[in-house]
Amino acid sequence: MWTKWVTIHESYGLPRAADECRRYLENRGIRVKLMSRKTKRLGHLYALQVPVEQQRIAEELLRTFKKTLY
Repeated sequence: MWTKWVTIHESYGLPRAADECRRYLENRGIRVKLMSRKTKRLGHLYALQVPVEQQRIAEELLRTFKKTLY
């Protein structure tokens, strides 16, 4: 069966922020893909993707994770 993936986070530059978010979600049982591509202006773009079925839960977890960082 095919899985539809949606992007819930994008970051530019170094992959550190996206990788920390990926690790946080994986430790809580969310399937995650970290996609990267090179852009002309901003260097590298890192996109964190999750399955559509887990999107709402992942967004809530990511929101709480970002609050703990600031």
